[in-house]
Amino acid sequence: EDLNKLIGRTVNMPQDLTKSLSDIVYQKTSGNALLVTQFLQSLWDEDLLYFSSESKTWLWDSNAIDAKEIPDNVGLLLSRKIMQLPRDCQYCMKLLACLGSKCDASTLKFVVAQGKDVEGNVDGKMLEFAVDEGLLKKKGSNYAFVHDQIQQAAYSLIPEEERGCLHRQIGNLILKHVPENQVDDLFFTAVSQLNRGIKKSEKEDERLDLQKLNLKAGEKAMSLAAFSTAESYLKAGIDMFLDHHWEQHYDLSIQLYTLYAEAEYSICNFKEVGRIAGIIIQSAKSFQDKQRVFAILIKALGVENKLEDAIEL
Repeated sequence: EDLNKLIGRTVNMPQDLTKSLSDIVYQKTSGNALLVTQFLQSLWDEDLLYFSSESKTWLWDSNAIDAKEIPDNVGLLLSRKIMQLPRDCQYCMKLLACLGSKCDASTLKFVVAQGKDVEGNVDGKMLEFAVDEGLLKKKGSNYAFVHDQIQQAAYSLIPEEERGCLHRQIGNLILKHVPENQVDDLFFTAVSQLNRGIKKSEKEDERLDLQKLNLKAGEKAMSLAAFSTAESYLKAGIDMFLDHHWEQHYDLSIQLYTLYAEAEYSICNFKEVGRIAGIIIQSAKSFQDKQRVFAILIKALGVENKLEDAIEL
């Protein structure tokens, strides 16, 4: 009934006249709102649903619609929809999917303009095709996917073996044009992209450089009181360590682990604070290197009303 009301309002016709179309659409989509929207759009694109200038009303081919095959999942339908867009628009949507659910138009345009894989002219109107098709929306200077399933569909069009490479290309491209002393949203975007593109086989110097970038991002996020963001960068940096890192990269280890403990305290993850504090206390070479984490641990125990444990420290 709700679907019939929607279709009736869409084509501006009484619901008793749209009932036959609504029944078929419901059978094909199970009433999934996003799937209904895309299915109706595909009917329009294929002239199975059209406005007759002679009869001044909407008409449809019920038999053809009923015979129309529809993918079992909305993602496949959306992927097909994206693949019907101009090639450059497809590429921009893939880049946007790599960057996230939304992105500032200037950032996206910069990445596209600097890339080597786009054919044709690069301008700010590439994604307007996707906006017109209802796949993207533009809010102010941001392009955003209308639904997370559309982002997933665009991302799925990138071959799995190429995704890491593309993330690294985007990250390095942005980082190359960000001044060394500048830590802003563009810097965070670059580090996030490099994190998504990291390979286990990465050369040690490249991995260490990325860990230092995560430390820098974590420090900046902490200064902005963006504690969850800081925690994610610091954890990413720690996860890149290989065995024996305390012996081989002591300074970086103590910095990442200590700030990570502080970030976990700031988001009230006290159990993790205790775990990390234990690692630092066991691995640190001097009391001075342990002092900061002792303070964090004591504060965490105090918040948890474990004052006796805090006193024992």
